[in-house]
Parts: sequence; C-alpha cells; structure tokens
Amino acid sequence: MYEYENVPRITYGEGLTFIPVCTLCGRFVKADEKVVVNGFDELVDKPNATCKKCGRTRMIFEGYV
Repeated sequence: MYEYENVPRITYGEGLTFIPVCTLCGRFVKADEKVVVNGFDELVDKPNATCKKCGRTRMIFEGYV
C-alpha cells in the first residue's frame, strides 16, 4: 500500500497539492497559509511548513490535482 494513503492533503490555489509531512524526519507539520510560486505557476523551492523537530521545512509535493 501507499505510505500516505489516508493522510489528508493540503491544497493551494489552482490545485498545488502537498502531503503535510516533513521531508527531513517524516513528522506531521504545520503548513503555511501560502506557498511561493513563480510567474509560470511553478513551485519555488523554499520552506512552506514548520516541523516541531526540524523547524522550517518543506512538505512532500504530490502534484497539481
């Protein structure tokens, strides 16, 4: 089975979808209210969540849904 099958997703704008889990330690994170995208609606590689263990981090990007 898929590791994050029953985990709720975080969706921004026109469908940018993330799994709210730290990419460093795998813990659940507190997602930011907004994510940074460039002029082409591409995700900018910047922290977009806060992990209690790792601090500022990125969530797992799932894709455009």
